Amino acid sequence: MAINNHLSQLDHPEIINFFFRNRKSSYGTGEESCIAERATAVALTAKSSDGISIHCRIFSGIPEEPHILFFPAEYDREADIINLANGFGQIGINLITMDYRGCWHSEGKPSISTLPQDAEVFYHAVKDWYDTHQRTGPLVFMGRSLGSAVALNLACQHDDESMALIMESAFDLTEGFLVGNGIRINELGLSGKNPFSNRSKMSNYSKAVLFLHSHRDKVISLNQIEWLVAESRSKATQLQIIPSQCREDIAAKAGSLYFAVIQDFLNRRMGRRPSRRRKRNDQLHTP
Repeated sequence: MAINNHLSQLDHPEIINFFFRNRKSSYGTGEESCIAERATAVALTAKSSDGISIHCRIFSGIPEEPHILFFPAEYDREADIINLANGFGQIGINLITMDYRGCWHSEGKPSISTLPQDAEVFYHAVKDWYDTHQRTGPLVFMGRSLGSAVALNLACQHDDESMALIMESAFDLTEGFLVGNGIRINELGLSGKNPFSNRSKMSNYSKAVLFLHSHRDKVISLNQIEWLVAESRSKATQLQIIPSQCREDIAAKAGSLYFAVIQDFLNRRMGRRPSRRRKRNDQLHTP
């Protein structure tokens, strides 16, 4: 399989162990099974060029509504995915998720450098399913934290086929993201390196982007994320500041407003009239 040479710099055991620490935890436990009863998924398998099976799940909504291809954060657990699927399902939005290589039900060993290639085969598997089942809703890419970089890279590769991009707890520079997560970049020889190149990729993506960021994010500050927001080419791009305790609890703290904000953003992209304006004390913060 062709490897992204820049991202291969990040395939250090310390980095892999940190970003894929939840790769086998809480999948199929009693607690997760109870939650999972509220969301029904269809399994989909994407096959990488080196023969690795990438496990995907389709939480189907209304065929004409947006289809969100979601890439999870390093801190996401099965319950987070199911809660996301439940929330989107209540408003008819389709959620399609990918288990990273070596994580949960996907084969192989975890790797940063193979993320773009695995995301690409995931995309094509979804497109085949989409076309076969005559789905008509627009495609949207979404990622959290580490997954935001995967979503951004895929969006750049398929700008014309996507309607929008959603970046939750994203980051601008790779170095800042690693340092913010306690990775010892000097010892790993990564000081000054920026293999994800998120700023340059953002400047190449033409569609609207919705940024969701906690005002108390201790990994990437609001000032840092504003540098990435500024690179967006679309005048419809939004930055929503969430009054949460940290980057991990954005959806939990925002509750139903989390899904309402995303739905409003997507409805506008589809040319629909916005829903009734929320009360001032119920609104999230837009700078």
